[in-house]
Amino acid sequence: MATAIVLQTVLSPVVYSAESVDPGKLKTSKQSVYVDLFDQGLYEEGVQFLRLGDLFRKVTFKKPAAWDINIFEEVPDSAFFTNRHAKKPLSPTELLEGSGGPAPKPGKWTVTHGKVNGINPGFFIKDETGQEFILKFDPIDYSELSTAAEAISSRIFHAIGYYVPTYHVVKFRLDDLQVDPQASYYNEHGFKRLLTKEKVQDLLLFVAKGSDDFYRASASTVFDGTVKGPFDMDGYRKSDPQGQTPHRYLRAVRALRVFASWVNYYDLRSGNTMDVIQSVDGTPALRHYVTDFATTLGSAANDVKPPQFGYEHVFDFGEFFKSVFSFGFWEKPWQKRWNENNRTVETPSMGYFDNRHFDPGKWKSRLPYHAFKDLTASDGYWAAKIIMSFKDEDIEALVKSGQLSDSKVREILVKILVERRNLIGRYWFEKSCPIDQFEISKESNGFKVQGTDLLVHYGLDSAEHRYKYHVLKSNFQREQAGPSIVLDESSLSQFSNPFTLAIQARGLNAKWSKPVYLTLRKEAGTLKLVGIKRGL
Repeated sequence: MATAIVLQTVLSPVVYSAESVDPGKLKTSKQSVYVDLFDQGLYEEGVQFLRLGDLFRKVTFKKPAAWDINIFEEVPDSAFFTNRHAKKPLSPTELLEGSGGPAPKPGKWTVTHGKVNGINPGFFIKDETGQEFILKFDPIDYSELSTAAEAISSRIFHAIGYYVPTYHVVKFRLDDLQVDPQASYYNEHGFKRLLTKEKVQDLLLFVAKGSDDFYRASASTVFDGTVKGPFDMDGYRKSDPQGQTPHRYLRAVRALRVFASWVNYYDLRSGNTMDVIQSVDGTPALRHYVTDFATTLGSAANDVKPPQFGYEHVFDFGEFFKSVFSFGFWEKPWQKRWNENNRTVETPSMGYFDNRHFDPGKWKSRLPYHAFKDLTASDGYWAAKIIMSFKDEDIEALVKSGQLSDSKVREILVKILVERRNLIGRYWFEKSCPIDQFEISKESNGFKVQGTDLLVHYGLDSAEHRYKYHVLKSNFQREQAGPSIVLDESSLSQFSNPFTLAIQARGLNAKWSKPVYLTLRKEAGTLKLVGIKRGL
């Protein structure tokens, strides 16, 4: 695997408003899976045809450009996203550490109360140092499934650049638990009840248990700060003075669709996010977290992931009408996949996760958020660059964090993630102009503008590529074999200042790519790159 391309940009410092957030004035949002399902799966799917803006985009196939990018088409650090691995590759140790939160200290753990949200059984504990954690468990028939998925995928998202809680795989015996006399939980009927040691034992009857009499769990750190509820994938928190931009226009939110497709995070929705007010350089600021990774890879938290997850929304009217008008004879991609796999789950600890019929452009989350629909080719290209920055050995280190006991399962999972990375990279690089990492050097007769073709660099396309160069508002046009062009002094003298150089790439028997526009300025005998713009 070739060395990763580091993002080419001068990144801005972390974007936080100078205005301090008052935790008391910031309203707490509430969201449930049922509200999510109704709002996004039914209501929004219907009223979008009544909004002129949404209707225009559907008719013209035009999508708005992202608002949170700088002049080099990159996403600066913000309350949503911090450039990490693609900016400066993390070491294997740093990848394993993830967001760096502590694991529970061995010893006696005190159960303080039951877990309220989610379908996975669990409860809150405190270790002997007083640090609080949430314990969640594997389905009884699928040991290691959801705990490994949570540990691995949370570290992937952290390395990508999102704010995530820390998840550790831990083991304990029943005797290691003691229950706080004031501990409570909500039963299946929604009534609050006293949580006893016997009730904890009853709960553990329905989770996986190792042959060594140890229980395995995912221990996540409790948020340090003031929790304000989930954030809206499409809208914004009206009481937040720092951010009044609808989230559907943020590349950091849109690109979640691409990153989620890598690990098949089908259940990525508002209910699995969290806004937390935390101290940033001594100032209270709102950070937007992505949480709950037990539904990634082959896990559905309380079971293995059904084969249609990633291929259809929970209410997918398009897929429904395809089935109706084909009278049931049309075989969907996920059905082909399921049949090709003999409708079996071969590796219980990994679940149902493979690359059969995986199409990065057609991957679907559980709910059809406008932010995910508005994803442009430029947004996808940015996300694919970050995913391709993970080398094979990086993925091996991340999979190691899942503590899967079977080495063959670890090897299979690494192979799938590597293949999926390459499929995503190739798809989105072909949707845009794959040239990046621009450099300008002085030549004897002018200036050389040199780029790197990422499709070639990463070995994703072996075909011979050609490149077309055109300076806008001039007669300058060239077509040649290399991703570089020399602009001689006589040509430069005819261009305006600044001027725009459009570059397109084409593989064997392929169409010309969308252009990437470089804004170049002539300054005192030099040529500077002052802006990059990619075709949507």
